Amino acid sequence: MNWKKAVGYGAALWVLMFVIVSVFVGFKIWGSTWLHVVTAFIAGVVSFVLAGYAKPAKASAALSYGISWAVVSAILDIAITMRFDSTVFAQWPMWLGYALIILAPLLRVKKSESAPPAQPMV
Repeated sequence: MNWKKAVGYGAALWVLMFVIVSVFVGFKIWGSTWLHVVTAFIAGVVSFVLAGYAKPAKASAALSYGISWAVVSAILDIAITMRFDSTVFAQWPMWLGYALIILAPLLRVKKSESAPPAQPMV
């Protein structure tokens, strides 16, 4: 696992999600549960896209990236987001977002090509 990608992409993920939520708040459409859930899925999609740039070769590397991105996001949420919303960690869609951030990179792991293709039986 590349630590620069782990921390850098984690920070980029958090900044992007912070901007998206800030836009929703700015347009005064933030607050409904369905929008919180949609935002959690957006975080999962962003994590999936970032995993494409990180290119994890194994499931363990993918989980390492996902966990590191969630940890970086949690640290930044504690340091910054809690100033705006002190109940941010009491909201279940936030935890859904963290789970999707952790799991989405697993979808980017390439299947191993070490096994030869199966031969058809004649």
